[in-house]
Amino acid sequence: MTRSPKTLLILLVTLPLLLLGWAGLQLLNLEDRQVEENIRGLLTDRLTETKRILAAEMQSKASEMEQLTSIDSYDVDSLREIVRNDPRLFQLFVIDPNDFLVYPDPRSQLNKTEREFLLNASSLINDRLLQKSALETQSDPPDAKQEEKTTSLNLLTLGASPGKFVQAEEKQPPTAGRWFVWYWGPGFHLIYWQRRPNGYLVGAALDRSKWISDLIAELPDTSAAEQSPKAAPSQSQIVESGSKVIYKWGGFRPTKGTAPSAELQLPAPLTAWELQTFVPAGYLTSGKNGVYVLISGLVLSTLALSGLAFLIDREYGREARQAEQRVSFVNQVSHELRTPLTNIRMYAELLERDLENVDTPSPDSVRRLNVILNESHRLSRLIGNVLTFARQDKQSLRVCPRMIVPDDTVLEVVERFRPVLDRMGIETVLALNAKQSMAIDPDLLEQILENLISNVEKYASNGQWMRIETGVLDERLFRLVVSDRGPGLPDNGASRVFEPFWRGTDEISQAAGTGIGLTIVRSLARLHGGDATIGNSDAGASFIVELREATEV
Repeated sequence: MTRSPKTLLILLVTLPLLLLGWAGLQLLNLEDRQVEENIRGLLTDRLTETKRILAAEMQSKASEMEQLTSIDSYDVDSLREIVRNDPRLFQLFVIDPNDFLVYPDPRSQLNKTEREFLLNASSLINDRLLQKSALETQSDPPDAKQEEKTTSLNLLTLGASPGKFVQAEEKQPPTAGRWFVWYWGPGFHLIYWQRRPNGYLVGAALDRSKWISDLIAELPDTSAAEQSPKAAPSQSQIVESGSKVIYKWGGFRPTKGTAPSAELQLPAPLTAWELQTFVPAGYLTSGKNGVYVLISGLVLSTLALSGLAFLIDREYGREARQAEQRVSFVNQVSHELRTPLTNIRMYAELLERDLENVDTPSPDSVRRLNVILNESHRLSRLIGNVLTFARQDKQSLRVCPRMIVPDDTVLEVVERFRPVLDRMGIETVLALNAKQSMAIDPDLLEQILENLISNVEKYASNGQWMRIETGVLDERLFRLVVSDRGPGLPDNGASRVFEPFWRGTDEISQAAGTGIGLTIVRSLARLHGGDATIGNSDAGASFIVELREATEV
């Protein structure tokens, strides 16, 4: 197989593989994105369940604190007894309707816990934050409440200075208590307060370690999660203010700096907390299975296409070898025929001379001899065309220029065709204007003209007219024009008439021919530095051949 078909076969294999690989990568990326989105959704659902558990626990604590702060008797000893006996509490406090701190009273003798509370809650007392919050709860319109809620959430998100109080909004009845977020020390603290019917404000500051441990108790145990054989390799954690880890569970240990696979912020009063979960990076995609499937598909496709290309190559090569053998056989036969044909022509011409010396030759003998000569010339042209076409395919044609007068060569060819043209009644008009010597291959010129005249003989004899014109352009370009008055070329003939084996019609009545005559005309003209084209003609067809004179002889 030649290089061009092999290149096409390589493209036939590689292009589909490239397209298949590209499409596979696109599908694999799309699948990875969908799998990642689905897994992140599942992880978020898991965090949502954890969020629900924590929210339920905080709601339970709110109910407990609502009951605990429902106090209308503010005896100091009784209040201290409540704080001392309830591990959930850090400190109770009471503010009267006039916004004075009743308990713990800074003017009385205080215990250690009360002094610590007053020291860190000074801004709460001095700025009257709880009192203002109570008034806003009763009088603020919904828009103002929403604005206060947004502000509080922003403070929680950005963090606050120690001793800063931020109100945690919840949808509750106007008479219900509410949470207050108290930033002090290592993190935020919780205060639950309510306004009693007598106008007093009773609040409970929860012990941070206690309420955190209560929340953690509702979450999965770390060791249990690690021991579960069916548990997915993951780690979930509670992070405060975006950095401080409060609690984590799960057997997976992400590397430092790894971004969470899913995260979810908790509702008030735990808005400073965020739930995060981590899974190995490979679990967020389809993993290696998709890659293996893609590679397997490409390998199988490569094998299939390569096998197909091999079969095509083998079949094409076999047909090409058979075609080459047929062409070689035709060439060998043509060569073998040329020698006896040359002898036949030679002896026919000798016989013609002998008959010329006879005083009264038999008319039948002369006619038979002319038939032998004409048919031998015709067979010689056919063999010459076959050999020329074969050498053209092998690129072995060569130009052998000699100094000749082109018109003399044209006259010799016309005289050889004269008996046939006269018998067919074709009038031949000669306009020969190339009488100067030029370096042209005479055999090549003869073959060109023989094919053009043979073309008129086969396809334009009904026009009974042919004109042969010669000339010299710019002193080095020989021009030959052969015109006829036949049926002319079909509509699509102008672009295909010089193609090998093309015929204008497949009708049975059409003259027989090999379909390579005009192809040889153009090939020989271009080999000689010129070209063969179709000329303008009102009737019939006109062919123009130009031959460039050789620079060396």
